[in-house]
Amino acid sequence: MAGDQVVYEPDQYLEVLGTERHEQLKTWLRANCIDPADVTVGAPISIERETYDVTAHDSAGPVMLDGGRAIRHTVLLRNAEGRKYVDEATGDAAQEERVVPLVVEPPPQWRTEKESSPCQSSP
Repeated sequence: MAGDQVVYEPDQYLEVLGTERHEQLKTWLRANCIDPADVTVGAPISIERETYDVTAHDSAGPVMLDGGRAIRHTVLLRNAEGRKYVDEATGDAAQEERVVPLVVEPPPQWRTEKESSPCQSSP
């Protein structure tokens, strides 16, 4: 989507790990009801304007977003015992992309505009 804002890119991981920015990122995720321990470092975190209803999940169940701003991120899934696990189909950590309402804005210096490709299509 044009106008998306990226707050974290996977190639920033080594630059961010163990820094004040890392702690700020975890605090910001918690403020938006996202458990930083479940967010994979291998996928971007972005803020998007949803132009359609999206069903996201939080601890209370489904959340409907209605044209507001949202955080798109990827989480590592947990089994019934609360442990992260491997997806047998891929051999990688089980994960899924989620979209949750943006509650707290990130600091403006974190955001960069995502580049739009003329080949990208809108949902």
